[in-house]
Amino acid sequence: MNNTDQIKLLLSMFAIQLPTLLVCFVAGVVILARWKQGSKGSMWALIGFGLAALICFAVPIAQTAVQDWVRHNGYTTSESASVMAGISMVWSVLRAVTYALLLIAVFAGRSTSPSSV
Repeated sequence: MNNTDQIKLLLSMFAIQLPTLLVCFVAGVVILARWKQGSKGSMWALIGFGLAALICFAVPIAQTAVQDWVRHNGYTTSESASVMAGISMVWSVLRAVTYALLLIAVFAGRSTSPSSV
């Protein structure tokens, strides 16, 4: 694979991340615009969406670099699959962390006593 193919691969992988990146950007703007009205959860939400946005850039760059590295080091197909499975597990764990941060944001700052309706 030449340099042009790598750039095409990187751009196509980045395009897949665009919807998530757009949501993270809009969420960040809303959180910052309503910071004073927000609860203690605003910081957690900003960190969660920030991590999600960071992942949108990290995934395509790292996946492209790892694929190039695996190919140039002469790994077998099964070894390549293992490496890609490992890096996919890292992304999965980081996505889970973003959801955990957003869950903390939902409940941060809420009162513990039930309110009467």
